[in-house]
Amino acid sequence: MRKHIEYYFLKILETVFSLFPFRISRKIGMCLGGIAYLFDRRHRLIARENLCAVFKDKNLQEIDKIVKRVYLNLGQNLAEFFYIPWIDRRSVDRFVEINGKEYMDSALAQGKGVINVIGHFGNWELINPIYRVFGYPLTAVAYPQNNELTNEVINQYRTSSGAVIVSKEETYKNLVEILKQGGLLCLAADQDAGGHGIFVDFLGKQASTAKGPAILALRTSAPIIITCLIRKGAGYQMIMTKPLELVRTGSWKEDVLTNTRLWCKMLEDYIYQYPDQWFWLHRRWKTEQGE
Repeated sequence: MRKHIEYYFLKILETVFSLFPFRISRKIGMCLGGIAYLFDRRHRLIARENLCAVFKDKNLQEIDKIVKRVYLNLGQNLAEFFYIPWIDRRSVDRFVEINGKEYMDSALAQGKGVINVIGHFGNWELINPIYRVFGYPLTAVAYPQNNELTNEVINQYRTSSGAVIVSKEETYKNLVEILKQGGLLCLAADQDAGGHGIFVDFLGKQASTAKGPAILALRTSAPIIITCLIRKGAGYQMIMTKPLELVRTGSWKEDVLTNTRLWCKMLEDYIYQYPDQWFWLHRRWKTEQGE
């Protein structure tokens, strides 16, 4: 029953947002984010706890202001998600400031593929349709929703951007093949990796982190590029970083650890700059060493 309720609620939101122009829909999304902030006590407290642990110099009033802005951003993200099929060159030119595209173009031109690490930051769901506008050969690794009904709707929007969506259970061999064919492999790798992760410093605390980006890069020599889509007023700034300078010492274990630390550092620099745009509602440091 719950799965069906969630599905129909999502379809109602889809209908509501389709009735209004883009700017009004975003305002509706912000209102929904504000309502969620008031009533979603469980995740609001998780976000507060995470922020207090990272920003020890901020008082509780400052922390709560950031938490509220996180919810407002997520509300806008929801509204914008339903416009993915209509994102085109004109809308990208109008709303998105692009920085670092030359790094991505140069990396793809090498023919080794690109490992593109993104975070749950800004509006990460819009990265794929923007890539479609650029004609990039995108494959995105996505975590399936617990509700298969809503998961189907969400993936319909994601694939409408031209992206190929594969599950996080996709075999390592298949991911390597995507890179060998010169593809752009997009990984959202900033959440808790559980017992399968490697522990590195992330935002000042040891966190179980996905090993995949570093392992793929070391095995295939495909460059790692970080992409962030940062909300700036009514638009966005899309930043594609210079490729990570991969460290190879000959020690496999140390190289995986070192290169994971490096890409985490690149991503967390943006989180420190724009803390209200990261997904603090997730228990990023849930897994502890030794578990």
